[in-house]
Amino acid sequence: MSWVIRASIGTSLLVLAGCLVGPDYERTALDLPPSYEVPRGMAAGPEEPRLDRWWDHFDDATLTSLIQRAEQGNLTLEQAAANVQVYRARYGISYSNLFPSINLGASYSRNRVNFASLGGAEGSSGPFNDWQYGLTLSTWEIDLWGKIRRGMQASQAELQGTVEQYRQALVSLRAETAIAYLTVRTLQAQLEYTREVVDLLTQVVRVTEAKFAAKTNTLIDVSQAKAQLANTKAQIPQLEAQIAEQSNGISVLLGEYPGPVARELAAPAPIPIPDRELAIGIPADLLRRRADVLDAERQLVAATARIGVAEAGFLPELTLVGNFGIDSSTFDGLDQWSNRVYMFGPRLSWNFFNGGRVVSQVKQAQALAMLSEIAWRQSVLNAVSQVQTSLSNYDGSRRAMFDYRAGVGDTKTAYDLALARYKAGTIDLTQLLQFAQVVLDAEIGLAQATGQTSQNLVELYRSLGGGWEAYPIPYGGADAFLDDRGRTSDGGRDEVPDGRHFPPQEPPKQSKEGAPVG
Repeated sequence: MSWVIRASIGTSLLVLAGCLVGPDYERTALDLPPSYEVPRGMAAGPEEPRLDRWWDHFDDATLTSLIQRAEQGNLTLEQAAANVQVYRARYGISYSNLFPSINLGASYSRNRVNFASLGGAEGSSGPFNDWQYGLTLSTWEIDLWGKIRRGMQASQAELQGTVEQYRQALVSLRAETAIAYLTVRTLQAQLEYTREVVDLLTQVVRVTEAKFAAKTNTLIDVSQAKAQLANTKAQIPQLEAQIAEQSNGISVLLGEYPGPVARELAAPAPIPIPDRELAIGIPADLLRRRADVLDAERQLVAATARIGVAEAGFLPELTLVGNFGIDSSTFDGLDQWSNRVYMFGPRLSWNFFNGGRVVSQVKQAQALAMLSEIAWRQSVLNAVSQVQTSLSNYDGSRRAMFDYRAGVGDTKTAYDLALARYKAGTIDLTQLLQFAQVVLDAEIGLAQATGQTSQNLVELYRSLGGGWEAYPIPYGGADAFLDDRGRTSDGGRDEVPDGRHFPPQEPPKQSKEGAPVG
């Protein structure tokens, strides 16, 4: 048996064994808290939350419509989808490295050979034609040590990371749209309450003018009442400008030009706020639900795979080259099998000395993997902290809302009594205006607390990481979607957007860093 055959058999056995240098990724165990710290008196349980359509909890058709339009028209979301396309193509490039590159070519030349230039006798050959065509096998690297497959794993993980980035953009878009809408409704409530107080102060001005006409007060009272009325009126255009600003912001989120959204939201409506018990789950849920955490983990997987790519530099490379074709001095001879020419053979190369470059490349890859692991752990810590903060903020604004609700009615009653006493002359105007200001402060406070409660609830839903589960991933507007999480399924194959598949991926297993696994 020739050495070529023996080498080919040995190469095949190594490839079939699936030998891979470098470590396989294995998730680091995290000491997560068993549950969240729920504020006292707050109805929130560890049950798995329903987050696929959390905005339906607000029971607001306008909010639902705005979110749907944002999903269809937001340009930032389109950028995230296009980025997935970029990395899907990059994965395809890395996948192609497993296969040979074969070129089909043809050529013609007319030649004359000078024998003297070749060290022979003087003279030359007569001119002759050279016709040829055939196949050329460019250098084909045999993936003995898994360098190419490790690169594929890294590209696959980066592709999966862009899917998570898209989902994170989707979660943020829905939350930002909801918060902007709730801000509009909050400002409209403040505007309505301000106009109510303007009506109260207009009535006070009439009373002071009547008392002045009856010579029972002074012009100071009239001027003071008018000044208070003017100062309160001045808040109206400011609130209207803020409403316009928020409406224009919603238009941008929807990918629309300003105008239609502002007209659509022109009619005031109550601030929507759900009244139901919350299900928040446990911190461990965030590892599989928060898209930013999943993205950070995918980057760690990619960095771990690139350690193997770097470590392959220590080992020899086996490549195959060759060609096959027809070579004839006449055009008619191009169809003659006897004119065939070919060359095929392996090449073995080993960069055994490189001044420590490969060692440094491995150390660099290991350090980058360490950075990625730290970033992943930081993302988990941030996620748990954000949920806890959102819980506290929601509870605080909710309790403030209940307190304002209880007090608004009393402030109006107190104002009515104060107005009657002012008409009777038992209190002065300053006291009456103070009661009017208390009414305004209480109503504005109620509107702000109600709006803040709803916004904090949206932030809680955002921090829990939900809303992407049932939403497909579009690719450049095409009707192709990524239906799974982008990771190994029970069947051992990972879907890519256009229906192709990732190659089977072995389950993670522990290996000594730097040692081949196979």
